[in-house]
Amino acid sequence: MKSTFSVLFFVKKDKQKINGSYPIFVRITIDGVASRFNSKLDVQPKLWDGKAGKAAGRSAEATRINRLLDDINASLNTIYHELQRRDNYVTAEKVKNEFLGHSGKSTQSSPLNS
Repeated sequence: MKSTFSVLFFVKKDKQKINGSYPIFVRITIDGVASRFNSKLDVQPKLWDGKAGKAAGRSAEATRINRLLDDINASLNTIYHELQRRDNYVTAEKVKNEFLGHSGKSTQSSPLNS
């Protein structure tokens, strides 16, 4: 079963830190249903490119953030494809839980696995 899958990075401007940085959140969308979580990364507003969903420029900080975002994106894609192969049914919540390590239930989710 083919489904639509996308990953988007965005900053929560209403959660500004004392040092002026914003937390970067991740939104996973599968078949129009989204799930969000905090990436645990922060970015200064002047570095963030909202349209591109990544840090702008070639500074060491922008490069570091973008490399970490690329790693998160690659991990989420791998998890999505693995769950699709294994379970043949994937939700954004399942991908998020697997990524965050809360997947205790997902390995027993299907009675067909018995």
